[in-house]
Amino acid sequence: MSPYRSDPKVDYRRIGELSEEFTQFWNRIQALYLDAVAGFAFVRSRVEAEQAFTRSIVPGTDFDSEDFQDALSFSYTQIFAADFATSAIHEATQGEVKARNSPGGANFRTLGQLCLVSFYDFWNDYLRREYVIAKGGLDRNEKDRTIVERSLKVHASHDLWGDVRLLRQSVVHNHGIAVSEVSRCKLICWFKPGEPVALSPERMRAIFLALLKYRNDLFAEQFPQHYIQLPAGL
Repeated sequence: MSPYRSDPKVDYRRIGELSEEFTQFWNRIQALYLDAVAGFAFVRSRVEAEQAFTRSIVPGTDFDSEDFQDALSFSYTQIFAADFATSAIHEATQGEVKARNSPGGANFRTLGQLCLVSFYDFWNDYLRREYVIAKGGLDRNEKDRTIVERSLKVHASHDLWGDVRLLRQSVVHNHGIAVSEVSRCKLICWFKPGEPVALSPERMRAIFLALLKYRNDLFAEQFPQHYIQLPAGL
């Protein structure tokens, strides 16, 4: 007798493939987030260093003021070539650049929201259906939307993805303000209706780890359940 209990309807190899695909996607989004945050820190520190240098050569004058320095214009042509991604026509003050690249600033909020939307779209547009097909809960050629939606709900409903869906809805359809339905969140209970969906690095860490746990659970599903048959009478 085999020591493994397998379900003939389940395509275990396909589940393994989906686990690897999600792992690669998770890694890409994590890398994007970390690289972008490193860029935010670089730009902010560059502006702060230039301001400190300028103030050091005009001490005691009207120019020796952070408020004055913050009101000056910032140009990306100091970092990029003028023809790089329209960098030459970007307009901002030095103060605005410092603020948006500071932890909790607009760049951090926008980046977190983009990552959240990307994760949910990968799940909803691809992974969820493919997972249900691999589990034997849906025929790949099924076209009836009602049947598809019922199968997805029965075989691939997760509290985590449900919460991410509500936050995505807030970002995409409500200008980044938490919709009333966020009160139904079961795991990501950070926001009340009407509050900005502000995903700080600490909150993004929690989301990355929660999605990593989902990946680990998905990875484990590719292996048929192991069991030990005990002798009778024990």
